Amino acid sequence: KRLLFGGGESYGYRFPRDIRATVRRPMLEIFPHLAEVPLDYAWGGTLAITMKRMPYLARVAPNILSASGYSGHGVGMATLAGRLMTEAVRGQSDGFDCMTRVPCPAFPGGTALRSPLLVLAMSWFALRDRLGL
Repeated sequence: KRLLFGGGESYGYRFPRDIRATVRRPMLEIFPHLAEVPLDYAWGGTLAITMKRMPYLARVAPNILSASGYSGHGVGMATLAGRLMTEAVRGQSDGFDCMTRVPCPAFPGGTALRSPLLVLAMSWFALRDRLGL
């Protein structure tokens, strides 16, 4: 039996020293009875986020497929992308080709403002999530 639990977000370039403790805190707010249960796995890292929060799938060349930008939904979306890529390699590319048509606009602000605007936008969406909007 396993529980997969998201531990929150961070918009900086530093990661917590103890990711296990960082993930455990919000988990125990919802599941306090799991306080003595050890965490088998804990991980963190940089996310690839797209403007539309939808993954970016592309045909880089005739026999080269690419999938990225899962925007924090990689567990489910990467599984789906992998399935679509497998089908495309086998010659059934309708699903993959459909996803390649989802627009993936560049972030505004160029290199100078991209990071601050991204932090502002992600903080706004995190606040909306917490307020249930």
